Amino acid sequence: MEVKVRCYATLSRYNPEGKGDNPFTIELSAGSTVADLLDQLGVARGEVKQVFIRHKARLLDYQLQDGEQVAVFPPVAGG
Repeated sequence: MEVKVRCYATLSRYNPEGKGDNPFTIELSAGSTVADLLDQLGVARGEVKQVFIRHKARLLDYQLQDGEQVAVFPPVAGG
């Protein structure tokens, strides 16, 4: 299955196409979870604060569906 991924801010370095926070498509096995996606990209769990799919925050055990769009955000600091 394929999902479209967008990694924001400091996580943009995990874009395999090297194009910053532009979306990219990644191939995963059927039944893959958000955790599987992060593993395939090489993203450590501590680097991720929030994952949104269909405008809802999802947990790492959420099972992805073909064609979904995934937005991955790091912790944010500032004032």
